[in-house]
Amino acid sequence: MRQRRKWLVGIGIAAILAVIVGVRLALPAPRVEVVRPASRDVVEVVVATGRVRALVQSEVGSETGGVVSEVLVREGDIVQPGQLVARLRREELLEQWNAARAAVETAQRELQQVSRGSLPEEVARARAELEQAEQVGRARLEAALQRLKQLESGGRAEEVARAQAVLVEAESRRKQAEADLRRTRQLYEAGALSRADLEKAETALEAARAAEENARAQVALARQPARPEEIEAARAEVQSARASYEQSVRAARANLQLLLRQPLREEVEVARARLRQAEANRRLVEERLRQRDVFAPIGGIVVRRNVEPGQSVLPGQSLLSLADLRRVEIIMETDEANLPALAAGQSATVVAPAYRNQPFRAIVTQVGPEIDTQRGVVTVRLKPVQIPPFLRPDMTVDVSVEVKRLQGALTVPASAVVARSGEAVFVVEGGVVRLKPVQVLVRGEEAIAVEGLSLQDLVVKQALRVREGQKATPQLSSGG
Repeated sequence: MRQRRKWLVGIGIAAILAVIVGVRLALPAPRVEVVRPASRDVVEVVVATGRVRALVQSEVGSETGGVVSEVLVREGDIVQPGQLVARLRREELLEQWNAARAAVETAQRELQQVSRGSLPEEVARARAELEQAEQVGRARLEAALQRLKQLESGGRAEEVARAQAVLVEAESRRKQAEADLRRTRQLYEAGALSRADLEKAETALEAARAAEENARAQVALARQPARPEEIEAARAEVQSARASYEQSVRAARANLQLLLRQPLREEVEVARARLRQAEANRRLVEERLRQRDVFAPIGGIVVRRNVEPGQSVLPGQSLLSLADLRRVEIIMETDEANLPALAAGQSATVVAPAYRNQPFRAIVTQVGPEIDTQRGVVTVRLKPVQIPPFLRPDMTVDVSVEVKRLQGALTVPASAVVARSGEAVFVVEGGVVRLKPVQVLVRGEEAIAVEGLSLQDLVVKQALRVREGQKATPQLSSGG
Protein backbone atom coordinates (compact mmCIF):
# COMPACT_ATOMS: atom_id res chain seq x y z
CA MET A 1 0.00 0.00 0.00
CA ARG A 2 2.79 2.36 0.92
CA GLN A 3 4.73 1.47 -2.23
CA ARG A 4 1.70 2.24 -4.36
CA ARG A 5 1.31 5.65 -2.75
CA LYS A 6 4.94 6.64 -3.55
CA TRP A 7 4.42 5.55 -7.14
CA LEU A 8 1.37 7.80 -7.51
CA VAL A 9 3.22 10.86 -6.04
CA GLY A 10 6.09 10.40 -8.50
CA ILE A 11 3.70 10.26 -11.41
CA GLY A 12 2.06 13.51 -10.20
CA ILE A 13 5.35 15.38 -9.92
CA ALA A 14 6.44 14.28 -13.37
CA ALA A 15 3.14 15.47 -14.78
CA ILE A 16 3.58 18.87 -13.17
CA LEU A 17 7.12 19.23 -14.52
CA ALA A 18 5.94 18.26 -17.94
CA VAL A 19 3.30 20.94 -17.79
CA ILE A 20 5.86 23.59 -16.71
CA VAL A 21 8.26 22.62 -19.49
CA GLY A 22 5.48 22.70 -21.97
CA VAL A 23 4.39 26.13 -20.85
CA ARG A 24 7.93 27.45 -21.10
CA LEU A 25 8.39 26.01 -24.53
CA ALA A 26 5.20 27.62 -25.56
CA LEU A 27 6.24 31.10 -24.26
CA PRO A 28 8.31 33.38 -26.54
CA ALA A 29 12.02 34.10 -25.69
CA PRO A 30 12.62 37.24 -23.54
CA ARG A 31 13.37 40.48 -25.36
CA VAL A 32 16.96 41.79 -25.20
CA GLU A 33 17.99 45.33 -26.25
CA VAL A 34 20.64 45.15 -28.94
CA VAL A 35 22.56 47.64 -31.12
CA ARG A 36 24.46 47.38 -34.33
CA PRO A 37 28.14 48.51 -34.34
CA ALA A 38 28.37 52.10 -35.61
CA SER A 39 31.20 54.01 -37.28
CA ARG A 40 32.17 57.12 -35.27
CA ASP A 41 35.09 59.02 -33.78
CA VAL A 42 36.19 57.81 -30.34
CA VAL A 43 38.30 59.69 -27.82
CA GLU A 44 39.86 57.94 -24.86
CA VAL A 45 40.42 60.13 -21.83
CA VAL A 46 41.98 59.82 -18.40
CA VAL A 47 39.84 61.67 -15.88
CA ALA A 48 41.15 62.89 -12.54
CA THR A 49 40.84 65.73 -10.06
CA GLY A 50 43.55 68.37 -10.07
CA ARG A 51 44.54 71.52 -8.26
CA VAL A 52 45.77 74.88 -9.59
CA ARG A 53 49.24 75.96 -8.46
CA ALA A 54 50.99 79.28 -9.09
CA LEU A 55 54.51 78.75 -10.43
CA VAL A 56 55.65 82.05 -8.94
CA GLN A 57 54.51 83.03 -5.45
CA SER A 58 56.13 85.84 -3.49
CA GLU A 59 56.09 86.87 0.16
CA VAL A 60 56.08 90.69 0.24
CA GLY A 61 57.97 92.26 3.15
CA SER A 62 59.44 95.60 4.19
CA GLU A 63 63.17 96.35 4.04
CA THR A 64 62.96 98.07 7.40
CA GLY A 65 61.04 97.67 10.61
CA GLY A 66 58.35 99.96 11.92
CA VAL A 67 54.64 100.39 12.52
CA VAL A 68 52.23 99.69 9.66
CA SER A 69 50.45 102.88 8.63
CA GLU A 70 48.16 101.45 5.97
CA VAL A 71 47.59 98.32 3.89
CA LEU A 72 46.26 99.31 0.47
CA VAL A 73 45.08 95.91 -0.84
CA ARG A 74 42.79 93.12 0.28
CA GLU A 75 42.84 89.38 -0.25
CA GLY A 76 41.69 88.59 -3.78
CA ASP A 77 42.81 91.94 -5.22
CA ILE A 78 44.80 91.91 -8.45
CA VAL A 79 47.97 94.03 -8.25
CA GLN A 80 50.46 95.18 -10.87
CA PRO A 81 54.28 94.94 -10.59
CA GLY A 82 55.60 97.92 -8.64
CA GLN A 83 52.21 98.85 -7.19
CA LEU A 84 52.23 100.37 -3.70
CA VAL A 85 50.58 97.80 -1.42
CA ALA A 86 51.48 98.94 2.11
CA ARG A 87 53.20 101.76 3.96
CA LEU A 88 54.94 102.21 7.32
CA ARG A 89 54.73 105.35 9.45
CA ARG A 90 57.16 108.06 8.23
CA GLU A 91 56.23 111.41 9.83
CA GLU A 92 59.65 111.82 11.46
CA LEU A 93 61.45 111.00 8.22
CA LEU A 94 59.36 113.57 6.33
CA GLU A 95 60.63 116.28 8.70
CA GLN A 96 64.20 115.12 8.13
CA TRP A 97 63.64 115.16 4.38
CA ASN A 98 62.35 118.74 4.45
CA ALA A 99 65.46 119.82 6.39
CA ALA A 100 67.75 117.93 4.00
CA ARG A 101 66.08 119.51 0.97
CA ALA A 102 66.49 123.00 2.46
CA ALA A 103 70.19 122.28 3.11
CA VAL A 104 70.67 121.28 -0.53
CA GLU A 105 69.00 124.47 -1.76
CA THR A 106 71.25 126.58 0.50
CA ALA A 107 74.37 124.78 -0.71
CA GLN A 108 73.30 125.28 -4.33
CA ARG A 109 72.90 129.02 -3.80
CA GLU A 110 76.31 129.25 -2.13
CA LEU A 111 78.00 127.39 -4.96
CA GLN A 112 76.25 129.55 -7.54
CA GLN A 113 77.33 132.72 -5.77
CA VAL A 114 80.95 131.58 -5.46
CA SER A 115 81.13 130.35 -9.05
CA ARG A 116 79.59 133.35 -10.79
CA GLY A 117 82.03 136.01 -9.42
CA SER A 118 81.09 139.58 -8.50
CA LEU A 119 78.15 141.49 -9.93
CA PRO A 120 78.78 144.86 -11.66
CA GLU A 121 76.84 146.73 -9.00
CA GLU A 122 78.99 145.11 -6.28
CA VAL A 123 82.18 146.30 -8.04
CA ALA A 124 80.76 149.82 -8.50
CA ARG A 125 79.85 150.00 -4.84
CA ALA A 126 83.35 148.90 -3.84
CA ARG A 127 84.90 151.62 -6.06
CA ALA A 128 82.67 154.24 -4.45
CA GLU A 129 83.66 153.03 -0.99
CA LEU A 130 87.33 153.32 -1.93
CA GLU A 131 86.87 156.87 -3.20
CA GLN A 132 84.90 157.77 -0.10
CA ALA A 133 87.63 156.35 2.15
CA GLU A 134 90.30 158.31 0.28
CA GLN A 135 88.38 161.61 0.34
CA VAL A 136 87.25 161.39 3.96
CA GLY A 137 90.63 160.19 5.19
CA ARG A 138 92.52 162.76 3.18
CA ALA A 139 90.23 165.56 4.37
CA ARG A 140 90.69 164.55 7.99
CA LEU A 141 94.45 164.29 7.60
CA GLU A 142 94.70 167.69 5.88
CA ALA A 143 92.54 169.25 8.55
CA ALA A 144 94.76 167.78 11.28
CA LEU A 145 97.91 169.02 9.52
CA GLN A 146 96.40 172.47 9.04
CA ARG A 147 95.41 172.69 12.68
CA LEU A 148 98.90 171.65 13.79
CA LYS A 149 100.42 174.26 11.49
CA GLN A 150 98.22 176.98 12.87
CA LEU A 151 98.96 176.01 16.44
CA GLU A 152 102.66 176.07 15.74
CA SER A 153 102.49 179.43 13.92
CA GLY A 154 100.86 181.32 16.84
CA GLY A 155 98.21 184.09 16.52
CA ARG A 156 99.84 186.27 13.78
CA ALA A 157 97.64 188.56 11.70
CA GLU A 158 98.61 186.97 8.38
CA GLU A 159 97.71 183.54 9.76
CA VAL A 160 94.31 184.81 10.90
CA ALA A 161 93.65 186.30 7.46
CA ARG A 162 94.76 183.12 5.74
CA ALA A 163 92.54 181.03 8.04
CA GLN A 164 89.55 183.25 7.35
CA ALA A 165 90.14 182.99 3.60
CA VAL A 166 90.26 179.20 3.91
CA LEU A 167 87.00 179.28 5.88
CA VAL A 168 85.28 181.35 3.21
CA GLU A 169 86.42 178.90 0.54
CA ALA A 170 85.33 175.92 2.68
CA GLU A 171 81.89 177.44 3.15
CA SER A 172 81.59 177.95 -0.60
CA ARG A 173 82.60 174.33 -1.28
CA ARG A 174 80.13 173.05 1.28
CA LYS A 175 77.28 175.01 -0.32
CA GLN A 176 78.27 173.75 -3.75
CA ALA A 177 78.41 170.16 -2.42
CA GLU A 178 74.91 170.56 -0.96
CA ALA A 179 73.60 171.82 -4.29
CA ASP A 180 75.36 168.97 -6.12
CA LEU A 181 73.85 166.42 -3.75
CA ARG A 182 70.33 167.74 -4.26
CA ARG A 183 70.72 167.60 -8.03
CA THR A 184 72.29 164.12 -7.91
CA ARG A 185 69.50 162.79 -5.68
CA GLN A 186 66.87 164.08 -8.09
CA LEU A 187 68.61 162.44 -11.04
CA TYR A 188 69.06 159.17 -9.08
CA GLU A 189 65.37 159.07 -8.16
CA ALA A 190 64.56 159.71 -11.83
CA GLY A 191 66.78 156.78 -12.79
CA ALA A 192 69.35 158.88 -14.67
CA LEU A 193 72.23 158.19 -12.24
CA SER A 194 73.38 155.14 -10.33
CA ARG A 195 73.53 154.52 -6.61
CA ALA A 196 77.31 154.89 -6.80
CA ASP A 197 76.93 158.46 -8.15
CA LEU A 198 74.60 159.31 -5.26
CA GLU A 199 77.00 157.89 -2.69
CA LYS A 200 79.85 159.81 -4.28
CA ALA A 201 77.90 163.13 -3.93
CA GLU A 202 77.07 162.30 -0.30
CA THR A 203 80.75 161.61 0.38
CA ALA A 204 81.75 164.94 -1.22
CA LEU A 205 79.29 166.86 1.00
CA GLU A 206 80.55 165.09 4.10
CA ALA A 207 84.14 165.97 3.19
CA ALA A 208 83.15 169.62 2.51
CA ARG A 209 81.43 169.91 5.86
CA ALA A 210 84.45 168.46 7.60
CA ALA A 211 86.70 170.93 5.80
CA GLU A 212 84.42 173.80 6.83
CA GLU A 213 84.46 172.75 10.47
CA ASN A 214 88.21 172.45 10.35
CA ALA A 215 88.52 175.89 8.77
CA ARG A 216 86.42 177.39 11.55
CA ALA A 217 88.62 175.70 14.09
CA GLN A 218 91.72 177.04 12.32
CA VAL A 219 90.34 180.55 12.43
CA ALA A 220 89.79 180.20 16.15
CA LEU A 221 93.28 178.84 16.64
CA ALA A 222 94.85 181.52 14.48
CA ARG A 223 93.45 184.28 16.69
CA GLN A 224 95.20 183.04 19.86
CA PRO A 225 98.58 181.38 20.57
CA ALA A 226 98.49 177.65 21.32
CA ARG A 227 99.74 176.00 24.49
CA PRO A 228 102.42 173.27 24.25
CA GLU A 229 100.00 170.56 25.25
CA GLU A 230 97.60 171.64 22.48
CA ILE A 231 100.37 171.40 19.93
CA GLU A 232 101.27 167.92 21.20
CA ALA A 233 97.63 166.85 20.99
CA ALA A 234 97.44 168.20 17.44
CA ARG A 235 100.48 166.17 16.47
CA ALA A 236 98.83 163.03 17.90
CA GLU A 237 95.69 163.85 15.94
CA VAL A 238 97.78 164.07 12.77
CA GLN A 239 99.26 160.62 13.41
CA SER A 240 95.82 159.15 14.18
CA ALA A 241 94.32 160.72 11.03
CA ARG A 242 97.17 159.38 8.88
CA ALA A 243 96.84 155.85 10.34
CA SER A 244 93.06 155.85 9.94
CA TYR A 245 93.39 157.12 6.36
CA GLU A 246 95.87 154.41 5.41
CA GLN A 247 93.87 151.64 7.09
CA SER A 248 90.49 152.58 5.56
CA VAL A 249 91.97 153.02 2.09
CA ARG A 250 93.85 149.72 2.35
CA ALA A 251 90.69 147.83 3.43
CA ALA A 252 88.57 149.42 0.68
CA ARG A 253 91.22 148.67 -1.96
CA ALA A 254 91.51 145.04 -0.79
CA ASN A 255 87.75 144.60 -0.99
CA LEU A 256 87.71 146.00 -4.52
CA GLN A 257 90.55 143.71 -5.60
CA LEU A 258 88.73 140.72 -4.10
CA LEU A 259 85.64 141.53 -6.14
CA LEU A 260 87.63 142.09 -9.33
CA ARG A 261 89.54 138.82 -9.26
CA GLN A 262 88.20 135.50 -10.61
CA PRO A 263 86.42 133.08 -8.21
CA LEU A 264 88.96 131.27 -6.08
CA ARG A 265 89.29 127.59 -6.96
CA GLU A 266 89.54 126.69 -3.29
CA GLU A 267 86.28 128.48 -2.47
CA VAL A 268 84.48 126.78 -5.37
CA GLU A 269 85.73 123.33 -4.30
CA VAL A 270 84.63 123.92 -0.72
CA ALA A 271 81.18 125.00 -1.91
CA ARG A 272 80.93 121.94 -4.17
CA ALA A 273 81.94 119.65 -1.33
CA ARG A 274 79.22 121.15 0.86
CA LEU A 275 76.66 120.61 -1.91
CA ARG A 276 77.74 116.98 -2.41
CA GLN A 277 77.44 116.32 1.31
CA ALA A 278 73.98 117.91 1.45
CA GLU A 279 72.82 115.89 -1.57
CA ALA A 280 74.18 112.66 -0.08
CA ASN A 281 72.30 113.33 3.15
CA ARG A 282 69.10 114.02 1.20
CA ARG A 283 69.50 110.78 -0.78
CA LEU A 284 70.01 108.88 2.47
CA VAL A 285 66.77 110.26 3.90
CA GLU A 286 64.97 109.59 0.59
CA GLU A 287 66.17 105.98 0.64
CA ARG A 288 64.90 105.55 4.20
CA LEU A 289 61.59 107.05 3.10
CA ARG A 290 61.45 104.67 0.14
CA GLN A 291 61.96 101.74 2.46
CA ARG A 292 58.81 102.75 4.32
CA ASP A 293 56.79 102.14 1.13
CA VAL A 294 56.18 98.49 0.25
CA PHE A 295 55.73 97.71 -3.46
CA ALA A 296 54.58 94.53 -5.18
CA PRO A 297 57.63 92.76 -6.68
CA ILE A 298 55.41 90.87 -9.14
CA GLY A 299 51.94 91.19 -10.61
CA GLY A 300 49.31 88.78 -9.39
CA ILE A 301 46.60 88.15 -6.85
CA VAL A 302 46.78 88.79 -3.11
CA VAL A 303 46.55 85.32 -1.60
CA ARG A 304 47.02 86.31 2.06
CA ARG A 305 47.09 89.60 3.96
CA ASN A 306 49.22 89.00 7.04
CA VAL A 307 49.18 92.42 8.81
CA GLU A 308 46.82 95.25 9.67
CA PRO A 309 47.44 98.99 10.34
CA GLY A 310 48.97 99.62 13.74
CA GLN A 311 50.99 96.40 13.87
CA SER A 312 54.74 96.52 14.42
CA VAL A 313 56.77 94.58 11.87
CA LEU A 314 60.39 93.51 11.58
CA PRO A 315 62.63 93.84 8.49
CA GLY A 316 61.77 91.12 5.99
CA GLN A 317 58.59 90.05 7.77
CA SER A 318 55.88 88.94 5.34
CA LEU A 319 53.10 91.50 4.99
CA LEU A 320 51.36 89.95 1.98
CA SER A 321 51.51 86.82 -0.15
CA LEU A 322 51.20 87.28 -3.91
CA ALA A 323 50.68 84.64 -6.60
CA ASP A 324 51.48 85.35 -10.25
CA LEU A 325 48.41 84.22 -12.22
CA ARG A 326 50.23 84.64 -15.53
CA ARG A 327 52.23 81.50 -14.79
CA VAL A 328 50.20 78.68 -13.31
CA GLU A 329 50.09 74.91 -13.69
CA ILE A 330 47.58 72.20 -12.86
CA ILE A 331 48.70 69.28 -10.72
CA MET A 332 46.63 66.09 -10.93
CA GLU A 333 47.16 62.57 -9.60
CA THR A 334 45.92 59.47 -11.41
CA ASP A 335 46.23 55.70 -11.00
CA GLU A 336 49.60 54.38 -12.08
CA ALA A 337 47.74 51.99 -14.38
CA ASN A 338 47.17 55.02 -16.64
CA LEU A 339 50.90 55.68 -16.95
CA PRO A 340 51.35 53.91 -20.36
CA ALA A 341 48.62 56.04 -21.89
CA LEU A 342 49.88 59.41 -20.63
CA ALA A 343 52.55 61.52 -22.35
CA ALA A 344 53.72 65.14 -22.50
CA GLY A 345 52.00 67.20 -25.19
CA GLN A 346 48.56 65.58 -24.80
CA SER A 347 45.55 67.88 -24.79
CA ALA A 348 43.16 68.07 -21.86
CA THR A 349 39.87 69.71 -20.99
CA VAL A 350 39.71 71.36 -17.57
CA VAL A 351 36.53 72.30 -15.74
CA ALA A 352 36.29 74.19 -12.46
CA PRO A 353 33.24 72.95 -10.47
CA ALA A 354 32.26 76.55 -9.72
CA TYR A 355 32.41 77.46 -13.45
CA ARG A 356 31.24 74.30 -15.23
CA ASN A 357 29.99 76.26 -18.23
CA GLN A 358 33.47 77.72 -18.84
CA PRO A 359 35.83 74.80 -19.63
CA PHE A 360 39.32 75.56 -20.90
CA ARG A 361 42.11 73.61 -22.56
CA ALA A 362 45.46 72.59 -21.10
CA ILE A 363 48.52 70.69 -22.31
CA VAL A 364 50.32 67.93 -20.41
CA THR A 365 53.85 69.14 -19.67
CA GLN A 366 55.17 66.35 -17.45
CA VAL A 367 54.18 62.85 -16.36
CA GLY A 368 55.79 61.61 -13.15
CA PRO A 369 58.60 60.81 -12.94
CA GLU A 370 58.06 59.44 -9.44
CA ILE A 371 55.21 57.19 -8.38
CA ASP A 372 53.65 57.23 -4.92
CA THR A 373 54.04 53.56 -4.03
CA GLN A 374 51.81 53.80 -0.96
CA ARG A 375 48.83 55.13 -2.91
CA GLY A 376 49.74 53.79 -6.36
CA VAL A 377 49.33 57.16 -8.11
CA VAL A 378 51.45 59.20 -10.50
CA THR A 379 51.57 63.03 -10.69
CA VAL A 380 50.74 64.76 -13.97
CA ARG A 381 51.45 68.45 -14.63
CA LEU A 382 49.51 70.52 -17.16
CA LYS A 383 49.79 74.06 -18.48
CA PRO A 384 46.63 76.02 -19.43
CA VAL A 385 46.58 77.17 -23.06
CA GLN A 386 44.80 80.35 -21.96
CA ILE A 387 44.33 81.26 -18.33
CA PRO A 388 40.67 82.13 -17.61
CA PRO A 389 40.09 85.17 -15.39
CA PHE A 390 38.31 83.16 -12.70
CA LEU A 391 41.26 80.85 -12.04
CA ARG A 392 42.71 81.09 -8.53
CA PRO A 393 45.62 79.37 -6.76
CA ASP A 394 44.66 76.10 -5.01
CA MET A 395 41.37 75.91 -6.93
CA THR A 396 40.08 72.34 -7.46
CA VAL A 397 39.41 71.36 -11.09
CA ASP A 398 38.29 68.27 -13.03
CA VAL A 399 40.75 67.22 -15.74
CA SER A 400 40.06 65.01 -18.75
CA VAL A 401 43.28 64.16 -20.61
CA GLU A 402 42.83 62.97 -24.19
CA VAL A 403 45.20 60.00 -24.44
CA LYS A 404 43.98 58.43 -27.73
CA ARG A 405 41.70 59.41 -30.62
CA LEU A 406 40.43 57.15 -33.44
CA GLN A 407 38.37 58.49 -36.34
CA GLY A 408 35.71 56.45 -38.15
CA ALA A 409 36.11 53.43 -35.88
CA LEU A 410 33.59 50.64 -35.42
CA THR A 411 32.12 51.23 -31.97
CA VAL A 412 29.76 49.70 -29.46
CA PRO A 413 28.41 51.16 -26.19
CA ALA A 414 30.78 50.96 -23.25
CA SER A 415 28.15 48.90 -21.38
CA ALA A 416 28.32 46.17 -24.08
CA VAL A 417 31.93 45.12 -23.40
CA VAL A 418 32.76 42.59 -20.68
CA ALA A 419 35.93 40.93 -19.54
CA ARG A 420 35.96 37.19 -20.37
CA SER A 421 39.57 35.97 -20.66
CA GLY A 422 40.06 39.13 -22.65
CA GLU A 423 37.52 41.59 -24.00
CA ALA A 424 34.24 40.31 -25.45
CA VAL A 425 30.64 41.23 -26.23
CA PHE A 426 27.35 39.26 -26.30
CA VAL A 427 25.59 38.97 -29.63
CA VAL A 428 22.21 37.44 -30.47
CA GLU A 429 22.47 34.78 -33.18
CA GLY A 430 19.53 32.56 -34.10
CA GLY A 431 17.63 33.64 -31.02
CA VAL A 432 20.47 32.61 -28.67
CA VAL A 433 22.92 34.84 -26.78
CA ARG A 434 26.50 34.01 -27.72
CA LEU A 435 29.86 35.39 -26.44
CA LYS A 436 32.03 36.95 -29.14
CA PRO A 437 35.67 38.01 -28.43
CA VAL A 438 36.74 41.50 -29.60
CA GLN A 439 39.86 43.64 -29.50
CA VAL A 440 39.43 47.02 -27.82
CA LEU A 441 41.17 49.80 -29.79
CA VAL A 442 40.06 52.95 -27.95
CA ARG A 443 38.01 53.16 -24.79
CA GLY A 444 35.85 56.29 -24.72
CA GLU A 445 33.57 57.49 -21.96
CA GLU A 446 30.37 56.32 -23.76
CA ALA A 447 31.59 54.27 -26.72
CA ILE A 448 34.40 51.80 -27.26
CA ALA A 449 36.16 51.24 -30.61
CA VAL A 450 36.63 47.48 -31.25
CA GLU A 451 37.77 45.01 -33.86
CA GLY A 452 36.16 41.63 -34.48
CA LEU A 453 32.58 42.71 -35.27
CA SER A 454 30.65 43.50 -38.39
CA LEU A 455 28.00 46.13 -39.05
CA GLN A 456 25.33 43.37 -39.10
CA ASP A 457 26.08 41.97 -35.65
CA LEU A 458 23.36 42.40 -33.03
CA VAL A 459 25.29 43.35 -29.92
CA VAL A 460 23.62 43.21 -26.53
CA LYS A 461 23.64 46.74 -25.17
CA GLN A 462 23.65 45.80 -21.48
CA ALA A 463 26.04 42.83 -21.30
CA LEU A 464 25.62 42.29 -17.57
CA ARG A 465 21.89 41.53 -17.96
CA VAL A 466 22.31 38.36 -20.09
CA ARG A 467 24.20 35.08 -19.99
CA GLU A 468 25.74 33.00 -22.68
CA GLY A 469 23.40 30.43 -24.22
CA GLN A 470 20.10 31.93 -23.18
CA LYS A 471 17.38 32.39 -25.72
CA ALA A 472 16.58 35.96 -26.58
CA THR A 473 14.44 37.99 -28.88
CA PRO A 474 16.59 40.91 -30.12
CA GLN A 475 15.03 44.37 -29.87
CA LEU A 476 17.02 47.00 -31.75
CA SER A 477 17.70 50.02 -29.54
CA SER A 478 16.48 53.35 -30.78
CA GLY A 479 19.91 54.78 -30.10
CA GLY A 480 21.67 51.87 -31.80
